[in-house]
Amino acid sequence: MNKLTYMSVRDCNTKYNLYLLYPNRPKNSSINYSIRINAFHKTTLDHWASWYLPILFSFLPVNRIATQLHIRGLENIEPCSLPYGHHGRCIRYANNKSLSYCQCQQGYSGALCNVKHRCSCANDPYCLTSSICVCPLHKFGPYCHLKNSICQSNNNPCQYHEGYSGERCENQNSKITIELDNTITTKTSSLLVHFITVFKDSKHEQIATFNKIPFDKNCITIDGVQPFNIIFIQVPNQDYYLTVLREIFIPSEKISTKVLPKQRCSPIAELLNDTFLNYEYLRRAKYYPLFCRQYSQLMCFYGSKCQFST
Repeated sequence: MNKLTYMSVRDCNTKYNLYLLYPNRPKNSSINYSIRINAFHKTTLDHWASWYLPILFSFLPVNRIATQLHIRGLENIEPCSLPYGHHGRCIRYANNKSLSYCQCQQGYSGALCNVKHRCSCANDPYCLTSSICVCPLHKFGPYCHLKNSICQSNNNPCQYHEGYSGERCENQNSKITIELDNTITTKTSSLLVHFITVFKDSKHEQIATFNKIPFDKNCITIDGVQPFNIIFIQVPNQDYYLTVLREIFIPSEKISTKVLPKQRCSPIAELLNDTFLNYEYLRRAKYYPLFCRQYSQLMCFYGSKCQFST
């Protein structure tokens, strides 16, 4: 038995080359051999689908079989009504609805699921046969006795698939590549990246991450970005620069941008005289729209409490 972990975003166009051996050598030339492929949900271990691949020329010493699998949702599984006893259910093959087989309950096997066996698997895997185990995420090995403590503690199905998220790792994380002008890289070797999420009827959210600029590089790459509408970068204890502006966040988006000196956000102390600066915030904010008229090249500015405007 061969086992694969499949993610649609990553593996949809992947070609797998698998080598299978006949169960007995030499093979029995009077038997019609076939291959069955079973798919299970990687977190719940629910049966997803099965495919039937006949070996048409069993007299050949080696057969090469090429096939393409179409994986559908659980709601598309078509049961059938053939009598397979009390310990199995009739399942149609996904690639041939005229054929079916008996999917046995754990602890039973055989063509009619009437052979009781003792499972050799650990406690929580799916026991396909007495010696074939489908392991949950936090276990591995032939019988799923070996534990992976990281996956078990985080309960994260994408723990070992960096760059993906979602219940089945179906979403590719957003990636942002920010190229920095030389006037910025000469000031610092690290940056604070501020992500601002805008809400219509509630307070905006702001999260900042610390990022090192790689040696001899002028860009940084950020993976796994949370939903955002605005991104600023900040030279620690110095200037802010408007980096990305999005009205609507697009998941799995790949963004490449360059930060130039003209994207620097001016503090209001550079834009207002002392009289206006001494006004209370609400009174002072009434004059903010005038900045856009007076300074046509101004892209953003911020107040004493980092209240940004773009």
